[in-house]
Amino acid sequence: MATKTPSKASPQTATKRAKPAAAQRQVPVTKSASTKSAGATGKSVVKSSTKSTPKASIAAPATPAAKKSAVKVAPRSVAKATKAKAALPVPRTKAASAPRKPKALSPHSLVTGKHIVCFWKQNDLGLFGRRPDQWIALWEQDPKVEKVLVFETPLSALALQEWLKRALALDPASGSEYRLLLDQALAKLQGHCDTAKTVYKTYLTPTDKPANNQDYLQWVLQQITEQGIASPSVVLWPACFANLALVRAMKPKQVITDLVDDQRLFASNAQLVPTITAQYRTWLAESDIVVSDSPGLIQAFIQEFSRPDIGYLPNAALVTKPGSGKVAKPRAPKSAKKRLIVGYSGNLRERLDTDALLNAIADNPDKDFWFVGPTHGSEFYAKARSLANCTFWGTLRQEERQMRVAQFDVVIDPLLHDAATQRMSASSAAASPTGAAPLVALSGLKRL
Repeated sequence: MATKTPSKASPQTATKRAKPAAAQRQVPVTKSASTKSAGATGKSVVKSSTKSTPKASIAAPATPAAKKSAVKVAPRSVAKATKAKAALPVPRTKAASAPRKPKALSPHSLVTGKHIVCFWKQNDLGLFGRRPDQWIALWEQDPKVEKVLVFETPLSALALQEWLKRALALDPASGSEYRLLLDQALAKLQGHCDTAKTVYKTYLTPTDKPANNQDYLQWVLQQITEQGIASPSVVLWPACFANLALVRAMKPKQVITDLVDDQRLFASNAQLVPTITAQYRTWLAESDIVVSDSPGLIQAFIQEFSRPDIGYLPNAALVTKPGSGKVAKPRAPKSAKKRLIVGYSGNLRERLDTDALLNAIADNPDKDFWFVGPTHGSEFYAKARSLANCTFWGTLRQEERQMRVAQFDVVIDPLLHDAATQRMSASSAAASPTGAAPLVALSGLKRL
């Protein structure tokens, strides 16, 4: 849910981040990129004019500074080992072993220093409890962190006008997404989302210049100076609106890349695969730490980008102390007999198994199906919106979404299980909070 304003990123050629020479530290003038219409999920990338080595000569990304220590195994006697081996049954055929889930990291020791600068790839922070929202909430409670500066994708007047147009013209469920985006963008521009520690900044693109111009790069550095930030930890969620020269100009204490989904597998990004791949290569080579909450993505990126130390940081690890206030649970609609509520919360535009979901709804007329999430441009929504046992709540703020999800009796997973979902963030695929209603297969609903 952000404007699609991608531009190419310079590939990183070094295997280790080093202090650039004086000429390299200059923020480059970047070439313009066409700005696509707002309102759909898209990413923005700043292209540096700093010359780079041709792709054929790109060196492998750096390996981790800290090497894993070898696991010590207590010695056993030969007799015991032989006896134990003989006791084991011999399988007829060698079964393929399932991939092990990587060991989870803790976020508390990853980011060092008292200043943090973030680059998020969309314009929806503060609305839906995205992964950066969880990071920011964690930093808000960390006494060692003094300042957090958050940059989202630049916005143009055209993008804001498009959001307003869709908010007014679309049906309530589909228009809710753009009403929230517009409301949140204006709130952040006016400073209403800022705290004593965290400041949100969004660059408004001039009408006569593209977003990735020299003025934007200088503006970012100016915001950092005005906030009194020095040698920050830079945290990026590619494909984001930043480039190598800009980040190096900050003289960062460390660079951390957090991978959320493989952006190249989204249908809307089909023409941007080379651009996004170049940015992945850049940040995986430049970063001191790379993490993700998707085991499938980690395995794929380790092989593709030769970065074997990508860490597993699940969303469940990004937990904060609970607030004191309690949110009231909304009452379910009254009916003569309680009907089972089958729920799903997530993006309704992409990766849904539409046919299987429609068949399940038709086979279970005695149950109510509730859907929470973006519906604009959804094939499933267009076919199911008029069905009597379907309710579409549209896009909700995180607090409202949690209240609706709390009413689900069971949750379903109607996603297509393909390459995209295998490399998907757990937050993108989650249909229910941990410990809430049980997950039920579509084929098992009739037995309930």
